[in-house]
Amino acid sequence: MENALFTCERLADITGVDAPAVLPFSTGVIGQQLPVDRLTAALPAAVDALAEDCWMEAARAIMTTDTLPKGVSRTLDVDGSTVTITGIAKGSGMIRPDMATMLSYVATDAQIDQAILQQLLGAAVDKSFNSITVDGDTSTNDACVLIATGASGVHIDKGSRLAAFTAVLDEVMTTLAQAIVRDGEGATKFISLRVSGAKDTEEAREVAFTVAHSPLVKTAMFASDANWGRILAAIGRASVDSLNVSLVDIAVGGVSIVEAGEPAASYTEEQGAAAFARAEIEVHISLHRGDVEATVWTCDFSHEYVSINADYRS
Repeated sequence: MENALFTCERLADITGVDAPAVLPFSTGVIGQQLPVDRLTAALPAAVDALAEDCWMEAARAIMTTDTLPKGVSRTLDVDGSTVTITGIAKGSGMIRPDMATMLSYVATDAQIDQAILQQLLGAAVDKSFNSITVDGDTSTNDACVLIATGASGVHIDKGSRLAAFTAVLDEVMTTLAQAIVRDGEGATKFISLRVSGAKDTEEAREVAFTVAHSPLVKTAMFASDANWGRILAAIGRASVDSLNVSLVDIAVGGVSIVEAGEPAASYTEEQGAAAFARAEIEVHISLHRGDVEATVWTCDFSHEYVSINADYRS
């Protein structure tokens, strides 16, 4: 804690702000101290290099096991004026809902009151960073920050302006979240898990995440092995009251694999193998319990995932 406070105070001195205005963020090996001397020595040069077009340099600077920087920028027209939303993120492993070891910074030049901004952030995070998982593991450090500078002079607070802004913000956050999954440690496949026919959002997400966190499902995806029984078994053990597996349908890549809890009459192993072999796989699970659906994004488990995490401190 002393190191974190010292770093904040040093940056505050350089930038001429109060120390409480400086927020520290970090990820890395849990319990290992940051090299404070090296970090603070580099601060003057980092401040001097600040520029409006350095978003991707910042994204690259916060990478750990990431293989590429993650950034996205979108604009929207608000009554003839342009509003911009730009964001960066880092994350590759130890990723699951409540974000885990990931950082994201999103900024807009719109004028938005803090209370509205907080509501927008919470809703957008639920749809994006809290709807992804790489390995089901969590960490001690994570953050997602949404900043409104007001530089555009465009005020957004309600009505069509707020609706349009919300849609673009959701797109930015979802794109960043999906970029983390696509760059998951050792990942070779991007998997969308859509659960429909649920009674409520909570049970739809419970089923989706139970499947997404199954090592057996994830390794089958890596091997392009259409072992659909692993998906059905994961659905069956989800913490959902009175879930009737005999009502469940499963389709992978548009191929009907399970109907009413049994192998689909039209299904062939060749169809399944082709569906599981794709680089991007959509799994659709229908529970036939209601009319609510939710989508979760994940990736496969490869040999490389084991190597990265076995050698992390080597």
